[in-house]
This record gives sequence, C-alpha cells and structure tokens, in this order.
Amino acid sequence: MTTIAINPPAPGTAKKQSGPRLALKIGKLSAFYIVLTAFAVIFMVPYVLAIFGSLKPSSQILAQPPWYLPHPFTFSNYSTTLFQQDFIGYLGNTALVTVILTVGQVFFSVIAAYAFARMRFPGRDVIFWFYLVTLMIPNIVTIVPLYTIIREMHLLNTYWAIFLPYVFGTPYTIFLIRQFFLNIPQEIIDASKMDGCSELGTLRRVVVPLSRPVIITATIIAFVFSWNNFLWPLIVTNPTHYLLTTGIANLSSSNYGAEWNLVLAGAMITLLPLIIIFVVFQRHIIRSIQLTQGH
Repeated sequence: MTTIAINPPAPGTAKKQSGPRLALKIGKLSAFYIVLTAFAVIFMVPYVLAIFGSLKPSSQILAQPPWYLPHPFTFSNYSTTLFQQDFIGYLGNTALVTVILTVGQVFFSVIAAYAFARMRFPGRDVIFWFYLVTLMIPNIVTIVPLYTIIREMHLLNTYWAIFLPYVFGTPYTIFLIRQFFLNIPQEIIDASKMDGCSELGTLRRVVVPLSRPVIITATIIAFVFSWNNFLWPLIVTNPTHYLLTTGIANLSSSNYGAEWNLVLAGAMITLLPLIIIFVVFQRHIIRSIQLTQGH
C-alpha cells in the first residue's frame, strides 16, 4: 500500500493569503463610509445654518455670513415666534388637518391594498396598474381641476378643501401596503376564513396585526405629507385656515418685516415633530422596507 504524505501548510500561510483580501475589503468599506459621511455632511449643512440663523438677533442675520456662530445666542426668537406671530393658530390648524388626513389615508389605503392584494374581482390588476400610473402625473397638473371642483362645491376656505383630495389614500401608500400584504402566506388567510372570519374580519384580526411595520411606515409617510403640505392649502384657504407651512411663509412677508430669524425659528419648531417621529419609529420603517423588497 502506498502512503501519501500531505504536508500541513506552514503556520501563517492562511493569514498571509487572506491579508490582501482583508485589506481590500477594509479599504472598500472605508471608502464607502467616507462617501456616505460626506453626503451626510452636505445634507446637514442647511439644517445647521438654519439653526444658527434661528439663534441670531435680527441685526446679525444678514450682516454676517450664515456659518458664523450666533453671538449672543438669542433663544427668545423661539418664544417670539411661538406666542406673538399667530403661530399657535397655525399649529392648531396643522394638527387638525394632519390627524384627519393621516387617519383617513391609512384607513382607506389599508382597505384598498387588501382588495388589490387578496380579493379577486374582474379587472383587479388592470384597475390597480392604471391607478398606479397616476404616480407619473405631477401634482401641479391636477391643481387646476381640483380647484375647480372644490370651488363648484363651495368648499373654498374650509378644512374640507384641504381634506377631500387626499384623505381617501394615495397611490404610493396603497402600493406600499399591497406589496407587504402579498408577502403574507395564503395559508394564514385561508385558515382564518376556515375559522369563520369574513374578509373584513380577516383584514382586522389577521392581516393588520401582521402588517404593523408597514402600517406604521404608511402612517409616517401620510403624517409627513400632511404636515409639510404647502401649495394646496395656500391655494384653497385664507389666513384663518393657514397651516404651519403657509403661516411660516407668511412670516417672511412684508407684514412682518421679513424677520428671517423668526422664520427660521418657526421652521425649526415645525421640523421637531418630524425628527421625533423618525427617531422613534425608524426600526419599523427599515423593517417594512426590507420585507416589502423581499417580495
């Protein structure tokens, strides 16, 4: 019998072979994170400058470059904006509109997404894709027809004028939730129906609890859209129904002497709820995107 002797590799050979690959991998990751950090800094610069401007007195806001630190720090800009410039009224209007639009969009989007994902009816897919095509149409194109409809309904300068065009769901939200619903195993849906659940019962007791991440994401999307909505409320409402976005733009008008430190302070106050919501729910947003893309 012939014996074949296999010499073991010399100590450190494996490390020497993997060393260049490891260094290349570390270099790629380092370059990737450096690029991401650079982009993050670029995107953060306007916010940092806005914070600086919101803490400067009115005499400094245009008299020195925007990257100069405030001297002294003028925190009274926030109290002045909040309590003396109709800001509380704008905040109340925005809160009301945002709550109604967010609840309405999520509620009707969930129902529509379930119908498109799990119910069978003639022309379902054709209707869905035609509806999805409306994503290609810019909002500015539909403003004149919408305004005409609202005017003929005698709803100008009312909250209804802000609610009606958007409260019944948006194509993107319905598409996002539908894609998530398609990932739910059909066996779970069939089991709930065998237990006696109707379509509405299956949606409420089975599908919605399993879809909490995407529903939270849809809620945040609807909240941000409603909170930041500017052009449409500006067109269909008067100052008594102004939202924060239109109210802050009003602060920069000649009526208030274009006090940009107050405008920036108002913008920072408006931005705060969005930051808090994203920080609290970012885990659900990431998870819903991962599960939706997995389909």
